[in-house]
This record gives sequence, structure tokens and C-alpha cells, in this order.
Amino acid sequence: MTWITAYVVGHSAESFSSDMLTRDAVCMRLIVIGEAANRLTDDAKAKLPSLNWDGMAGLRHILAHDYGAASPSLLWSIAMVNVPELAEALSRIEED
Repeated sequence: MTWITAYVVGHSAESFSSDMLTRDAVCMRLIVIGEAANRLTDDAKAKLPSLNWDGMAGLRHILAHDYGAASPSLLWSIAMVNVPELAEALSRIEED
């Protein structure tokens, strides 16, 4: 997740939209997150029930198999809102 944050730092939604290399890098990391979410046990997911585990896995499927289906604005929103929320939630688990 820190990789995604590093990739988008200094970008605006507009510059992100026009930077295919950065979009591809974010997509790759989202695929990794989705694959990890898909492999988690139900017990592990139950520790953070507010997170949309199925959505993460579903996004991975879309990004990996339906090329071009995710708009740059959706990817930007995920990178700027959902990824930091996920990182924060996971950091709380690590503290416990």
C-alpha cells in the first residue's frame, strides 16, 4: 500500500489520468492487494469486517482480466481514499 501512495504523490487527478505508467503501477499493486484479500481466511477477514474484502478481490479480477474496465478516475479514488483506509485499518490490527 505504501507503494501506491508513493506512486501518486505529487499527482493530481488530471496528471494521474494522463500518466499511463503510474496508472499501470497502481493497477499492479491493486492486483496484489486483491489477490492477498482473496487468500485471507474467513477468520482473518472477521478481524476487520468493515473492509470490503470481496470488493478487493473483485477489483483484482477486473484489473487482471478486463483490461481498461477501470477508469482513471476510479483508480485515483481508490488510491487516494480506499488504500489509505485499508492501510490505517491494517495498522490497527498490527498494534493489537
